[in-house]
Amino acid sequence: MATIKLLVSAYESSGKSTLTSQIKDALVINFDRKEYGFNVPHANFTNYEGMGSVCNFINEKIKKYKETFNSLPKVVVLDTVTQLYSAMARYNGAKYTGFNIHSQNNADTLDFNAYVEEVLIANGISVVIVAHTTVDPDSGSHIIPASGQFSKAGSWLSVVNDAIFIEKASGKLVVHFKGFKYPTRTTLKDTPDKVGIENFNINEYIDKLINSKTEANKFVL
Repeated sequence: MATIKLLVSAYESSGKSTLTSQIKDALVINFDRKEYGFNVPHANFTNYEGMGSVCNFINEKIKKYKETFNSLPKVVVLDTVTQLYSAMARYNGAKYTGFNIHSQNNADTLDFNAYVEEVLIANGISVVIVAHTTVDPDSGSHIIPASGQFSKAGSWLSVVNDAIFIEKASGKLVVHFKGFKYPTRTTLKDTPDKVGIENFNINEYIDKLINSKTEANKFVL
């Protein structure tokens, strides 16, 4: 079966975790420095000691998931990578000095994205990346905070083909699929620009992405 990477981003308290907690056959890795509040398989990561500690933690929890449910999770949800990135930056800021801080941040970011591709995706596990956003004061666009070359390359939006954004508008939540204001993109044809969250089923959307990827894989030479 094909695998996908999907980015889900929004402001604080805009329904990111609520939405992604609905994903079936998923393991949630919680980086948010608070207990995860949904009754789904999850693990709370609390002690960052280098990017290797993150990858080892995820591997251990996938093993535990398999022991418990007799299968690998179909999806790993990373909630949120922005909190993971903050933990990484704090750790490297305390351990290194000067330019070495930025070099290590870049190296760790590359290592983590390589882990997602070469371990999770390569073993048939799709990945949902959850992220907080801020507004760029110069462009007015919503961006996902990062630093260095990774930020210049487009942050977490640059490592996925599909991304949705949850907007809180007049007390209602709206899911955006494409456009320039928010960090969105889609590989699906005939996708609307946006839809009310009450009319959005994330499992159906993931299935559509996987089916589209399966068809695209037929053309790989």
